[in-house]
Amino acid sequence: METQNTEHNLFNNPFINEARKNMPKEDLERYAKIGEEIYSIDFETAGTNLPEFMRDALLYILESLKSGLHPSMLDENEKILLKEALGDKWYEKYGYVEQDLTMIP
Repeated sequence: METQNTEHNLFNNPFINEARKNMPKEDLERYAKIGEEIYSIDFETAGTNLPEFMRDALLYILESLKSGLHPSMLDENEKILLKEALGDKWYEKYGYVEQDLTMIP
């Protein structure tokens, strides 16, 4: 059985490095700007100051909950987004208790 090469990762990947070399300067600048926007989020005020793509994700999750999706079916990132946007006890706004986050009673 072959062992995997652990020298390569997301930041040291020959395929990504080659793609980056061949990418137009405008695309590199656009991706750099996206990265700056993502990592400049003020999580203290995230509920009121979400970037558009996160607002869209939040609205999609909220509509899913309103349509009957049980909170235990959300993935961890979705739960984190809800917590950041609506507060620690976001689930109470939808009639759930904390145990509903991990299991269906």
